[in-house]
Amino acid sequence: MKRTFLAIAAAATTIFSVTATAQAQDFPKKGKAVNMVVPFAPGGASDLLVRLLGQKFSEIWETPVVVQNKPGADMIIALQSVSRSDKDGYTIGLTTSSFALNKVVKKDFPMDPVNDFAAIGLIGQSSYVVAVSTDSKYKSFKELEAASREKNSNFSYASCCFGTYFVAEMIKSATKLDGVHVPYKGSSPALNAILSSEVQYIIDTTTATKPFITSGKLRPLMVTGRKRSTSFPDVPNLTEAGVPGDFEGGVWYGLVFPAGTPADIVKKANATLNHVLAMPEVKARIEGLDIEVTPTTPQKMNEIITSDLQKYTAIAKSAQLNFGN
Repeated sequence: MKRTFLAIAAAATTIFSVTATAQAQDFPKKGKAVNMVVPFAPGGASDLLVRLLGQKFSEIWETPVVVQNKPGADMIIALQSVSRSDKDGYTIGLTTSSFALNKVVKKDFPMDPVNDFAAIGLIGQSSYVVAVSTDSKYKSFKELEAASREKNSNFSYASCCFGTYFVAEMIKSATKLDGVHVPYKGSSPALNAILSSEVQYIIDTTTATKPFITSGKLRPLMVTGRKRSTSFPDVPNLTEAGVPGDFEGGVWYGLVFPAGTPADIVKKANATLNHVLAMPEVKARIEGLDIEVTPTTPQKMNEIITSDLQKYTAIAKSAQLNFGN
């Protein structure tokens, strides 16, 4: 009886393996649309990045790639739709380092960044920048910090996601900076808020803020790394701006399938992604968005997510951050 069961199990495993391999060989079917889901509003760095990659994937795979923007709920709406989609390779989600952070700061977060997804690979990474409107009188982080502590200052700041929120709260916990957090569903609405003086400062990616800084609409006060950014070589880093500690902030971007997607399909998507990232014109356009191209294997991306979960948990505990949920 036991021998029969083992034989059946072995046969089932073989059939599954053969079926998965056949799926990968047939993937993607010419003309069948692949959906790329973006958890942020149109117009931001994430949206531009996915549209660039989607165009190249479409050309290589000879099939339509449809970009779907599903902003809101700290990436939950978009990535929950990805995790619940068919495990056939036709739904890809953009994720960022903020996704791992969500699991740390939101007690009721409904997904597991590792177990509910199949990592495809990283795309790249960039820094954050703290900025004010050029109409603002503050010329340095220290000036902003001092003004935020004044009586009846009513300071508030805009963020696009939990990544920028977390770093802002870390800076506030390490300094005397004050400000009420005002969340927005992506970089575009957050930038509109600072430009229209709805908030006093913003923390966002160098990618999203650079066009407004170079056009003279925003004034950068510091980048959130411990070394200067190649995007803004004249802007102080955290240490130079007077922020103590050794923490720093930034964002990485990557692609995922729902968990359970056949390994051969994941492998094919990773090979396509890394091939696209190696194209000189693609690399140049991504770097033009102030994102450093950093391709990886799916395994390496999983290691990075796991490491982030451990790092963010330790930092939040050490700084005694309470995110109110």
